[in-house]
Amino acid sequence: MLKSHLPVFEPVEFEIRLLNARVDRAKQHFEAFGHTWAEYLAARPHSLDHTVEEDGVVVLRLLRRTPLPVELSLVFGEFLYELRAALDNCLYAAAVLVSGENPPPSATRLEWPIRLTPKEWKDQSKRYQDLPLELVEALEAIQPYQAELPGWNSLGILHDLARVDRHRSPHGLGLYLAHLRMAFDRSVIEVVDSGRPGFVHHGDEIVRLRVGHEVELSPENFDLKMEFEVDVTDVPEVLGPSASLGRPWGPLHKRMRALIKAVDEYTTALIALAVEHRGGACEGR
Repeated sequence: MLKSHLPVFEPVEFEIRLLNARVDRAKQHFEAFGHTWAEYLAARPHSLDHTVEEDGVVVLRLLRRTPLPVELSLVFGEFLYELRAALDNCLYAAAVLVSGENPPPSATRLEWPIRLTPKEWKDQSKRYQDLPLELVEALEAIQPYQAELPGWNSLGILHDLARVDRHRSPHGLGLYLAHLRMAFDRSVIEVVDSGRPGFVHHGDEIVRLRVGHEVELSPENFDLKMEFEVDVTDVPEVLGPSASLGRPWGPLHKRMRALIKAVDEYTTALIALAVEHRGGACEGR
């Protein structure tokens, strides 16, 4: 977190305080998101329904008594907005520091760049023509297309999420079955389909069983434990560090934490670079 009371930040004290406040507000939204989700689960909004098909297979389906809170989507959208705005505030402050002018040159064209391809970077490069080369190079070095695993790049993730939320509607959030564990009496129960992780909706099939004649499912012969998460419904599965497909950074709460960390680190580093440039320019006079 940047210390706005330092003398070097006096020309952009407001901008630095605003940047810090946005990151802090994003952290608050992150905590609020977690509390809302925990309260929803604590109310036990789901149950299982057993139905027997013609071939005797018992199908367990999810019943959702209470829909996901709308507040989750609203808080998530506000979380994304604050992080994206913090990046833009940071670039503006950096431009003021290196130029010594407020507003800085090309102020209306400044936005923190998040480019998914080299062509996108090149096409928008004139926006940063008034910035020192070292700042432009630093910004280009962290673009998603430069990442070893672009699908896990926090700037790329933030860009995709914030763009959809801002221009279309709040993100659809869904119930994600993350873990499923069964303990059962193998002498009377056969698992036909053990289920798999993924999004589940009201009425969706979870597992399929074949139960012995005149045997009823009970806690004595069958125990099913499920762990649910909330996630963005259109989250892509991409190659991760282990070379296997999966959700980037895993569960949504880990992805959100990674976004906060990335924005905090990138903004701090860019301001530090701008301060260094300003110090060098002053010494050269």
